[in-house]
Amino acid sequence: SSRFGRSIVRERGCARRPASCRAMMAAGTDLDKPHFDPTESFSYLRLVSCDGHQFYLDRRIAYECDTFRKMVEQEGFQEGKLNEIKLSTINGKLLEKVIEYLYYRYKYTDAKVPIPEFPIDDDMVLDLLVVANYLNLN
Repeated sequence: SSRFGRSIVRERGCARRPASCRAMMAAGTDLDKPHFDPTESFSYLRLVSCDGHQFYLDRRIAYECDTFRKMVEQEGFQEGKLNEIKLSTINGKLLEKVIEYLYYRYKYTDAKVPIPEFPIDDDMVLDLLVVANYLNLN
């Protein structure tokens, strides 16, 4: 498991709750559901790199990548049934950077503030370009 994998679920995944989750929380008080865990209704995908690193990613963030969306939503794809996408050509370091970009894209889509430049180390630029092309990221 990656150093980044589980923290995505807890730190970033619940930062923006979907309307259904907010509605459930508003409907019940702490006395009605004293052990309510908002992560129980958390919808995630598990991304697995070629070197075995696993990343649990909020489905809304994963869907910033149309390739991931199509793999999960189209009939006949095993990924939709398992909520898992195995990326046999992408290593953990590159996949982690792709996930950082998906969060960046989600955060700054329709932003009303200046958008900072997305940081990429020089030593991974070419590899990320290949991965971005493979995943149809723009």
